[in-house]
Amino acid sequence: MNNSLKLGLKLFLITSVTAFALALTNNATAPIIEAKAQEKLQESLSVVLPADSYEEVEVDGKPETLEKIYKATGAEGDGYVFQILSPGGYGGDIEFLIGCDKDHNITGFAPLNHAESAGFGKQMEEDFFKEGMIGVNMDGEVKASESGGENEIVGISGATISTGTILRGINDAASVLGELN
Repeated sequence: MNNSLKLGLKLFLITSVTAFALALTNNATAPIIEAKAQEKLQESLSVVLPADSYEEVEVDGKPETLEKIYKATGAEGDGYVFQILSPGGYGGDIEFLIGCDKDHNITGFAPLNHAESAGFGKQMEEDFFKEGMIGVNMDGEVKASESGGENEIVGISGATISTGTILRGINDAASVLGELN
């Protein structure tokens, strides 16, 4: 019994020291990680809709998938950038940005975080998918097709779940677009 108590005490001390070391490491790296995330967000904002400034706007009753909405103001015209966290992807939630101009046409797409499978849903990171978004009008319901169109993005072949999750987020953004202008 005495030997068991000593082993238990040693294990407690080891785990306590380890937990303390992890807490110190987390406190030291958390600001750096947050700064990198903000830097990546600013870079992605300028990719989906180049502008001089981005101001976060609040919309009452917006869908939960819309994390943030930014009004983009610049020499090339105004527009909006939507930061979307759409649940239900094949690998979990898909977080992405889309930009749209004053005519409600998509100007860009940038995936932020996802766990989609390589070769399928991960194709959202490829140029053909990003370029297939540009010019799609968000005034009506946005759908997907093999070649894209006025209200259709280029779908990812073999990744119906991922494409549907992205479409759900885009259509949620489209639902509040009329309130923003």
